[in-house]
Amino acid sequence: MEPHMHQDSGDDDVEETIEEQEKNDTKKVSKVMIIDNDKVLLLKRHKDSNWKPLYWDFPGGHIKDDETWEDGAIRETKEEIGLTVGNLEEIGTENSKMEVKFFKTDSYSGSPELDKSENEDYIWMNVKDVDIYSRITPNVKKMIKRELGDEDQ
Repeated sequence: MEPHMHQDSGDDDVEETIEEQEKNDTKKVSKVMIIDNDKVLLLKRHKDSNWKPLYWDFPGGHIKDDETWEDGAIRETKEEIGLTVGNLEEIGTENSKMEVKFFKTDSYSGSPELDKSENEDYIWMNVKDVDIYSRITPNVKKMIKRELGDEDQ
């Protein structure tokens, strides 16, 4: 059983179609681990997502042709959860079907406001609870453990 999650009663209207969003997207993805003391912010991917629906993931997404990795991470985080992030530190890269860069930061401002067109929910998860969740994307679980886990594990 997963700990209590925040439920948001946000608007489900989508202003821009998926096709319009994807035409300027690259095969590059930036993700951000936002840290607040002993917690990290995770978003539950939308049930209609093409990849890992209903799994917990870091904020982030496809960067656009004219963006740097960091700019894409900042924009996607703002779009998905309404937070402004700064002082991004690159913590890893993965290459499978697309290139994914991971960043971490404890520098953010704003209050979480979930974009319900992309994600179903959000939670500030205690890093010690990472193994309780069965539906965390594998790369996210690995990054949390590597960056914030106990050295003895």
